[in-house]
Amino acid sequence: MINLKFKILFLAVAFLTLINCSTEENSEIIVEEEEEEVQLYSCVDYTKVDNSNLMSYWNIFVEDVKCSRGGPDYGEINTSVNLKFDIQTPEEFASGVSPDHAGYSTFTGYCNSDTVVIGVILNYWEDYTEIQQLWLMYHEFGHDVYKYEHSSDRSDIMWPSVPRGDTNINAFIEAKDRFFRRDFPGITYIECPGD
Repeated sequence: MINLKFKILFLAVAFLTLINCSTEENSEIIVEEEEEEVQLYSCVDYTKVDNSNLMSYWNIFVEDVKCSRGGPDYGEINTSVNLKFDIQTPEEFASGVSPDHAGYSTFTGYCNSDTVVIGVILNYWEDYTEIQQLWLMYHEFGHDVYKYEHSSDRSDIMWPSVPRGDTNINAFIEAKDRFFRRDFPGITYIECPGD
């Protein structure tokens, strides 16, 4: 009797294995391909920037303003452009105390229409994606050139920190278009003496 139960159990397992194998062989593997998002139109080629040369960001910004808005030519208006990387000393880095910002503009820049003065903390910069680097530089140009204060909307270039690392070029293009149109919620301007 045990022998008969064993044979029935063995045949059942073999039968189920055979059915399972034949089902796997006949099933089609369907792989869904994600459609690549079409990049929004922009009149400049952002791949022309060189992340080791901050002036390349100024040049693309100036070109972007001219072709997106028809001007003005900030390359002619801003006759003194000082863009620099700030590098933490080994002692500063070892202390664990780091700046609370990745970039900054100065009173000398935003309260003087012919001067641009921007610093970028190299330690942060090196960890940013290409989009985050573009976002940071346009943000600082927003302070220095347009005198923009910070925005309260995360999707705006003037939000006080860079976006997440998975932010794509289309989000940047949409944000910079609003930025150029001066069309973002709660827009406010830096007040300078004599304004």
